[in-house]
Amino acid sequence: MNAEFSLSAIDIVTPGEVKTDSSVRIADGKIADFSRSKIKNFDMGGSYTLFPGIVNSHDHLFGTYYPKIGAGNYVCWLPWDYDLKASEIYQERNKNAPLDIYLLGAYKNLISGVTTVHDHIPHKVNEPLVDKLPIRVLTKYSLSHECSSYDLKWGDGIDIEYKKAVNNNMPYVTHIEEGWDTESLLGIDILIEHKALSEYTVLIHGIGFSEEDIRQVAKKKANFIWCPGSNMFMFDKTAKIKEILEAGINTSIGTDSPATGELNILEEIRFGKKIYRQLYNEDLSDEQIVRMITVNPAKAFRVYDRLGSIEKGKSGDLLVVRGFRKDPHAILVNATLKDIALVFLEGKPIYGDDDFEEVFGELGSDFSKIKIEGKDKLITGNPSALMEKIRKAVGFQKELPFL
Repeated sequence: MNAEFSLSAIDIVTPGEVKTDSSVRIADGKIADFSRSKIKNFDMGGSYTLFPGIVNSHDHLFGTYYPKIGAGNYVCWLPWDYDLKASEIYQERNKNAPLDIYLLGAYKNLISGVTTVHDHIPHKVNEPLVDKLPIRVLTKYSLSHECSSYDLKWGDGIDIEYKKAVNNNMPYVTHIEEGWDTESLLGIDILIEHKALSEYTVLIHGIGFSEEDIRQVAKKKANFIWCPGSNMFMFDKTAKIKEILEAGINTSIGTDSPATGELNILEEIRFGKKIYRQLYNEDLSDEQIVRMITVNPAKAFRVYDRLGSIEKGKSGDLLVVRGFRKDPHAILVNATLKDIALVFLEGKPIYGDDDFEEVFGELGSDFSKIKIEGKDKLITGNPSALMEKIRKAVGFQKELPFL
């Protein structure tokens, strides 16, 4: 196995700058510099663009299943949760082992270019599972389910969980104002009362944010995660995203689970761009969107020293996308699953076109073969065998459109 290699003849979106027809060298799983390796170089032929591995800032991996559940137009998340747990789909999903559901979620993310995901759930649920997954799952965080009296009681309460975050330099993560009832709309007020709104705070959904809520979030330098697909499915409304961005709030994009959100991060960002256009009659820039799935979430989750950009010393998490043009950010925003050409995690190829079998072989990566959108792909692990296991558990030929 080569501990050092480079990719050359490739456009690189760091994303702070664009390096055309450039090279990047990886050594011992980290980005070394922008040169050609004298040990092993892979010439990309001027046909691809390189990005940092995508960070999906909000997913519920244990909720990975399909079809979507719910009738829409909810007043808050709670009646949806009742519908979820009363549904036949929920009962069907629960016939599967937790690890198999987590693997489904990991592969759903991986084939769309995601190398890191934040899985919003108590640590006792995901910590026994995440080391068995093909992608990185962030585990250093404190949390609440939501800031309301009827939340799911994740964690030890706002005061204790927020203090954990500050003392351990990690994010405090919570759903916020995911609804229109009186208590939901007090979410930011509740955090302020508990002195738990700051740069350590990561807020998800915020569809009920008022102008004053947005002002307070910006003032306290808290972070925001936008899940437009899930918001529109459940509520037919989403957060005041233009106002949030104009306030200077560090904003990321997440998928939520397939029970309510889009099928993958690529569909989520395209959906978000479409909704932004419908709401404001103007475009959310592709460059902004790329930052919302790379730099911004890395900063929100306090891992920007390691992830989120292509810089010397950072982890060799790389995403190669087919295509190159004058506006390289558009390549990623417009990409579909078949355009995800190669994905590296800490310098190791874990997914890609079968054209890159030499890369997998030279870098010592085991793989199986699958077909995505008619394109032959190589992938770490064996998702085909996983699907057969899922079908055996549920007793019929289950199809999952995100895999």
